[in-house]
Amino acid sequence: MGIEASYRRITPQEFERLQNEVAYAGVYFGDDLETDEEIYAYFETLRNSDRYLDIDKYWRSLHFLFTGVSYDSENNGDMLLHKVFMGGSATPWEATYGMVRYLTVSEVNEMSEALNNILEDDFKSRLDSLLGSHESRAYMEPHFFDLYVQFVKFFNVAAQEGDIVLLSLD
Repeated sequence: MGIEASYRRITPQEFERLQNEVAYAGVYFGDDLETDEEIYAYFETLRNSDRYLDIDKYWRSLHFLFTGVSYDSENNGDMLLHKVFMGGSATPWEATYGMVRYLTVSEVNEMSEALNNILEDDFKSRLDSLLGSHESRAYMEPHFFDLYVQFVKFFNVAAQEGDIVLLSLD
């Protein structure tokens, strides 16, 4: 299994409503779901939304690819890019591992810019270090490039639309 990371873009108005209306937050986070069918439908809707990004267990690898260091290293590499994975402020809503965290509009803008400034040569060099000559390289290398593109696009759209980003580790 492992810890999975997911991101959700929300407007500042939605965020305020989540903070002020417990019932709305419960529905938003799927707390009221009881049957397998309801849970499946909830997550299918999320996965099909452009306001949701699930990077699964690959967040640790992406952290390394973006920053050049392990997520649990004492030296976090590029602190701004480290915060894309481990930053933000805690919310009152529980995730499987800790609390759901949020990145402010200004943090999202800064992170979008930092993600756009990752040098392709650095990314490729780190990918070589990560994958080496492992037999899975043939399908993992395109997968990591695809995740990178999805990640950058997600944060660029969030920055353009003035969204807050929620981060959950489950």
